[in-house]
Amino acid sequence: MIIKFIFIIFCLLIFNYADAQEQVLKESLPDDNWLRILSPIDNKEIIDKRPKIKVEFNISVEKESLLVLLDGTDITQMLSITENGFEYVPIFVLPAGNHVLNISLRDLNGKSLQKEITFNTRHSKAFEEAYLSNEGSIIYESAQKKPEEDKATPYSKLEGNVNSTTKIKEGAWNISFNTNIRYLDQSKPVFTPLQKGFQIANWLFSGSFSKGSVLILTNIGDIQLNETQYTISGLSRRGGSLNFVYSSEEESYELNVFSVKGYNVFGFRGGFGLGANANDHVFGISGCLKIIDKKVELKTIYVAGGEPGSSFGVSTTMGSKRGDVFGLLLLTNLLEDKFKTEIETDFSKYDPDTSDEYDSKNDKAHKFRVSGNLGKYSYDLMYEYIGRDYVPIGNQNLQKDKQGVSFVNNFNLGVHNINLAISRYNDNVRGDRLFPRIINYQGYIDYSLSKFQSFPIGINYQRSVQDSTREPKGYPELKTYTDTLSGRISYVKDKINLGFQASYSLQDDKTNKNYDTSSITYTFTPAYNESYISISPSFSLNQSKNHVTDVRIDTYTINLDLRTKFLHEKASFDVGGTYNIVKASDDSSNNKSLNINCRVAYIIKNLIKGYLSPEIALRGSYNKYIDDVNKGADKDEFSIFLVFATAVPFSF
Repeated sequence: MIIKFIFIIFCLLIFNYADAQEQVLKESLPDDNWLRILSPIDNKEIIDKRPKIKVEFNISVEKESLLVLLDGTDITQMLSITENGFEYVPIFVLPAGNHVLNISLRDLNGKSLQKEITFNTRHSKAFEEAYLSNEGSIIYESAQKKPEEDKATPYSKLEGNVNSTTKIKEGAWNISFNTNIRYLDQSKPVFTPLQKGFQIANWLFSGSFSKGSVLILTNIGDIQLNETQYTISGLSRRGGSLNFVYSSEEESYELNVFSVKGYNVFGFRGGFGLGANANDHVFGISGCLKIIDKKVELKTIYVAGGEPGSSFGVSTTMGSKRGDVFGLLLLTNLLEDKFKTEIETDFSKYDPDTSDEYDSKNDKAHKFRVSGNLGKYSYDLMYEYIGRDYVPIGNQNLQKDKQGVSFVNNFNLGVHNINLAISRYNDNVRGDRLFPRIINYQGYIDYSLSKFQSFPIGINYQRSVQDSTREPKGYPELKTYTDTLSGRISYVKDKINLGFQASYSLQDDKTNKNYDTSSITYTFTPAYNESYISISPSFSLNQSKNHVTDVRIDTYTINLDLRTKFLHEKASFDVGGTYNIVKASDDSSNNKSLNINCRVAYIIKNLIKGYLSPEIALRGSYNKYIDDVNKGADKDEFSIFLVFATAVPFSF
């Protein structure tokens, strides 16, 4: 009996020792074995748009120290914490390809542990990528109080927007479709092109084929065209483009063709926008050749078509327009950015009104530019000429009747930085005797010192001259010299930034009128930035003086921008305001104005772990104006709105 009892005690001791040894072994596992990644498997391909991540810890850890990054994005707050680890299923579709998961935390002894795995995803067996991603937003506003004289602001307004992207990719083929669908309803009528109810705001279909050195790309819908500065630049219209590119390490060849409407459309009105009618379409073709290790680029472009007058976002007092433009562009960079050249020459034919009896006019534009970076010194020298009648169709906002030269220099000498620029431009490039020629000279030098990191310092001097020549009889002479001297100093320390600027400007009229003016400005801009609060007020005083009448006008301006978060970042309060005082020494003006906009908001609930956060807010504004000279201009207005907003992401 005693022997049996001793045997039982011995077995228990053995088992306890084994358990203790197992626990010690578990707590002292090698660094690579402190966790188990159940999914995804390291260096494996997964067929899933939103692959599930599941991890278990093999040791006891400080869960509050857990940090998880997926492709560099912190997803820690989105995790579902389990008893022995965590799980995560992405809300959005992950793009196909390689992904990196980084996990870091501390064990109970404070030791830092890290683990990184890589995996590859594919959306389906048939397609490398195939998904529909949507981001919706809803904003509802209701006026609780607004001025009776405000007839434009509706009492209630509901606005929704869904941005939708569809993409299919397999091998060399890539197809995508992007659109914005809007919903609008309000108590007031809406103005064209907007309309109440659902409306397609814009859309774009893109397709590409890329294999080896060949790329074919097409875009249909709301596209933007950019060719050269003096031909097509930033033209946003409805239409289509087709691009062919062959590229190797030493050279490349590119051919582009496009056709867009000559007027703006909104939504799905206007169909695809393709066409070859020269009266209401703008179409063109361009070719680009890059040779000598792609250090020399030659581009040619031809654009033609017409614009049938005013349209959404385009206003004109003339009728239909017709024109064409031909351009050549040569770029070189043979010395590794030390000496780059840009030569552009363009020829246009343009008729601003096809309904009148006048023919179209021909003109030209040229640009020659050299620039480079020589280490501590960089430079940019440019000459440009744009004729009086030079107008490229689709780019009528280009400034014409202008020629001149500019030279910009930068010296970076460590803690010393110097910028120097001079320019000379004139209009009336053809020397029309009916108009004077106005010449503008500009020059400035700017010096900054960064030796003291907490006290950056700078000083700037500018001179501008406006001079007229060849004045016809009856035209007044123009000869004005303006000198401006300014300085700046800041104090930067942690979350505090204090800035002070002062400037003095003198405008010297050297004609018989002697209409001289001067002004001096002082500006103080303190700022404090914290994770939960940022405050950026500014204070300025401007004193301007007319030397002829000896009248001085003082303008005092106070600005405030305050943003705060509280209640664990679920609530926020923002306020912005401006207070102005304008007073003349002869009492011809004496007024004060106050404008305040504020907003207090609260996130009702994180419904889907931070992705869907409905927010309710009160938005208010207050405007007050007091004019001691003209009392009839006084006003005192107050508005307050109840706002509900939320974002609704969903994809599949």
